[in-house]
Amino acid sequence: MPKSTGVNWSRFSPIQVLEKYSAHTFDRRYGTETSTFADLKTLDIASEHKRHGERYQPSPVYSLRHLLRRLGIDYPAFSFIDFGSGKGRTLLIAGELPFKNVIGVEFSKELHLLAERNIERYPRRGAGMIRAVHADACQFEPPPDNLVLYFFNPFNRPVLSEVLANINASLKAMPRKVILIYLFLPNEEWLSALDRFSLREKWHHYCVFEYTPPPMHQAS
Repeated sequence: MPKSTGVNWSRFSPIQVLEKYSAHTFDRRYGTETSTFADLKTLDIASEHKRHGERYQPSPVYSLRHLLRRLGIDYPAFSFIDFGSGKGRTLLIAGELPFKNVIGVEFSKELHLLAERNIERYPRRGAGMIRAVHADACQFEPPPDNLVLYFFNPFNRPVLSEVLANINASLKAMPRKVILIYLFLPNEEWLSALDRFSLREKWHHYCVFEYTPPPMHQAS
């Protein structure tokens, strides 16, 4: 590894080295600014749900790339949604793949604007469209596409419950293929409100759940 990074790589396992090196060089390589943590207390956020939000921290680069590439889906048939997308690193990584759409939902105007700038700068693009949406996650209606939903512990349970209720309602109205990825899930019981989702796999700190649509005669 380059000595100029200033990191003592010998302290880490090979996988940790890949993760830390990828994170350390990501912004430098692509001219983006996604690495710095942001405490919501320092941001001007109008939403009543500010007190339920968690600080912005970027998703890990190496493991997220690896996980998304092993989903085994027809990417152009799916849209990717990141709830609590912050500065947009997850959008940039997901957008490398040929998803139909990659959409980030963020209630901080400041972080949203940073995400838009990062999207403009990022050169690696495979998705049909990548966009950041300035909105409260509770007010966001999932598009009527097959979906990959991503959560990196963006808010606590009261807000998550409202978001999950919206997902349930959307799937009841239009059953379709959905995969839900949660990084650092505090408690699997938090997702117990989801209808017809089952655990597909656990990998590194990711929990991956998959929706099973009801039989055609039961769908309404």
